[in-house]
Amino acid sequence: MIYGLYTTLAKLSLTTLYRLGSATAWLLEHVFRYRRQVVDENLARAFPEMTVTQRRKTRQAFYRHLADTTVEIIAGSRWPLARFTERVAIKNPELLHTLSNNGSRTVVVMTLHQGNWEWMLHSARAEYDTRHAFVYKRLHSESADRFSLEARCRFGAEAIEMRDAARNMIRHRRSPRLIFMVADQSPGKRERAHWTSFLHQQTPFFAGAATIARMTGAPVAFASCRRLSRGHYQIDLQTIADNPAELEESEIIERYARCAETAINDSPEDWLWSNRRWKHAATQPTADSPDTVSAPPPDKDSQSKPNT
Repeated sequence: MIYGLYTTLAKLSLTTLYRLGSATAWLLEHVFRYRRQVVDENLARAFPEMTVTQRRKTRQAFYRHLADTTVEIIAGSRWPLARFTERVAIKNPELLHTLSNNGSRTVVVMTLHQGNWEWMLHSARAEYDTRHAFVYKRLHSESADRFSLEARCRFGAEAIEMRDAARNMIRHRRSPRLIFMVADQSPGKRERAHWTSFLHQQTPFFAGAATIARMTGAPVAFASCRRLSRGHYQIDLQTIADNPAELEESEIIERYARCAETAINDSPEDWLWSNRRWKHAATQPTADSPDTVSAPPPDKDSQSKPNT
């Protein structure tokens, strides 16, 4: 049913979908109160310096962004590749050309749920003439998962399940690719975590991306996607590790965390605040503990937001 709804909505114009999105944003925030308590708690923890009014405005902007991103992803599921280059500009595309030696070596691109992360993948596919892949977790809804994968793979990108990422990259380490990983989700109970201070609180991060990069020697980049105006975005790229073998895994994750934190602070309404990012609060290191520890905390359920 969800798959059919999405494919039907995809036939509408983006202008019409934006109208639906505006109404949906208001309903999500004020009527259905979709994860509103989670959003409010996340904003209060991340921005203790904000006033109540400032956090309310940020929350309102977030719900508008969430609705807009949803309808944009639906609309984009039928667009030709060239249209994404009109909507998403890569500020410094030369960085990935350099890190990949013009497509002759694999690069791991770590990003976050900011801006329109789905359009970012297609924009990169249009810019870089090399194989693309993305690491993802399955959605709980089979029909939503089907729609998401079909939309992402339309232009030849390869889908890699997170549990298979290490094996896949090692097996294909001699086949150059750009591999995109949305790395701001909360690790599950079977995944090693790196803990660090992030947005004023102790936060676990996946250690897998750093482990894979060191094992394969693949350089690591960071990509942020910021909304410039409705339906228009800019991607900024940064180098995290040109030679990951020279760094500890913890340092690679630390660099990613600092890049992600800066991107969120620069444009807070563009991040996915409805994620239960700090659901491990009860098992966090104490405030007197070091900022970084490697022991994975217990987890009662795996992260449910798999959009990469």
